[in-house]
Amino acid sequence: MKYFSIDRVFRNETLDATHLAEFHQIEGVIVDKGLGLSHLLGIMQEFYSKIGIKQLKYKPAYNQYTEPSLEIFGFILN
Repeated sequence: MKYFSIDRVFRNETLDATHLAEFHQIEGVIVDKGLGLSHLLGIMQEFYSKIGIKQLKYKPAYNQYTEPSLEIFGFILN
């Protein structure tokens, strides 16, 4: 099963050069037997390549409700 949500999100924080009050967030759930982190990374690579972002960098992160967790940084190469 696959479920995804892509939507605009608002947060109540002080604005600065790196944090805006509004951003787009992508969430998803994929359920199947035998899936692992390598499958997640492949799905992210495919998703971002379809919107023109070819180079990704992954950083381990702590998120209270998910394990493993990571941050994804995408780079658009000209």
